[in-house]
Amino acid sequence: MLDSTVGVPRGSKRSPNAQLEPGTLLNGRYQIVRRVGGGGMGNVYMARDKRLADALRAVKEMIEMFSDEAMRRKAIEDFERESQILASLEHPSIPTIYDYFIADGRYYLVMKYIGGGDLAGRLRASPNRCIDEKTVTEWSIQVCDVLDFLHSQRPPIIYRDLKPANLMIDDRTNRVMLIDFGIARCVSPTQKGVTAIGTMGYAPPELFSGKVEPRSDIYSLGATMFHLLTGSDPQDNPLLIFDFSKYPRPRQINPSISPKMDEIICKAVEHKPERRFSSALEMKRVLEEHLKFLERGADRRVGSGTVGLSSGQVFCGNCGLKIAAEDLFCVHCGARQPIQSAPEVAKVIARLVLVQGNGPGASFILDKDTNIIGRVDPHTGIFPEIDLSSHDPETKVSRRHAKIYREGGQFLVEDLSSVNGTLINNFKLYPRQPRVLQNGDELRLGETVLKFIVG
Repeated sequence: MLDSTVGVPRGSKRSPNAQLEPGTLLNGRYQIVRRVGGGGMGNVYMARDKRLADALRAVKEMIEMFSDEAMRRKAIEDFERESQILASLEHPSIPTIYDYFIADGRYYLVMKYIGGGDLAGRLRASPNRCIDEKTVTEWSIQVCDVLDFLHSQRPPIIYRDLKPANLMIDDRTNRVMLIDFGIARCVSPTQKGVTAIGTMGYAPPELFSGKVEPRSDIYSLGATMFHLLTGSDPQDNPLLIFDFSKYPRPRQINPSISPKMDEIICKAVEHKPERRFSSALEMKRVLEEHLKFLERGADRRVGSGTVGLSSGQVFCGNCGLKIAAEDLFCVHCGARQPIQSAPEVAKVIARLVLVQGNGPGASFILDKDTNIIGRVDPHTGIFPEIDLSSHDPETKVSRRHAKIYREGGQFLVEDLSSVNGTLINNFKLYPRQPRVLQNGDELRLGETVLKFIVG
């Protein structure tokens, strides 16, 4: 027989690692449907409220599994703070809290169920592993709105852990919802030494020195937008990824990002808070203006290609502004243009010239649509079009290191998940993220350097 409170056999103790089974009735009211998330400190379940016509609810459970008493007190404090913050706030992007209780030594928080999944899941499901700019702009405006609301509280509430996994889409309203307020803090202007908690890569530098402030959330939003638009996870290189003197800017990773969006992201993730947007409200207004620009471009779009007029002028099919006929990407909004006709492609002749490695001056003609750069390996049947075996004595070049391929009248380079990476003009390429090549660009593969030459 199951206990009506926690759903375990009477007289038995629930295992610390045990999850609630479907059908378990919590607090005599919330019937568990299934587990929908969680981690080492607890679980999140979908449940039905038996007192309110089986309305769906999210039940967050914290499990006490702490050998250290200080850690235990901290976890309970964070959990209770989340319930208190949520109970005191009313905003369409903050989940409503319905209940809070303790049962069998576990803490439960009952809140609005959000069924649209989080942005991290949407990013993983995207065919290109990145989200389109208009969608990211719309989501970011909504996030700025809720951040402005939080920062306007007295004292301000700093969220501190903004990232794709903590942003969900309400499938009924299509609105972005900010979840997991466990480490959010009310911070007075004079408060110092605030505990540094956040997610590496998304957390700003000042958070780890205990100097959290509203502009800390702006940095995390910029990092989130960077991840959504480029597919490059800030957690992969958390200390240096936003040092754009050493690593590529957003638009260098994804050329379809508009120059304005590139500028917005780079400003949001500035190392010093005073160089970021002054407030979430200011950033929201900038994004709203950018959204109008994107929507004007959509209104002027004809089909999905470049708009051409009888005068011979050519206009971008995305934003509608004038571009050069040979442009592969719009110089105004960054949108990719249709591939040019085969006769025009045939006019483009390019080659790679060895400038560092054995046999400097060696030249490789890029005469195929796709040219693999690497090392010959007859045992595995790998015969790259550009064989660097004799030019790479230290074997730093992978067998299938990178590829250069044609699109229209342009060439693009892409690292093929090589061991030692590929750099273009000293900027490291992210694997499987193509980059347009310009005449004179230098490619470094391990210790070997090649110059890209057109004509």
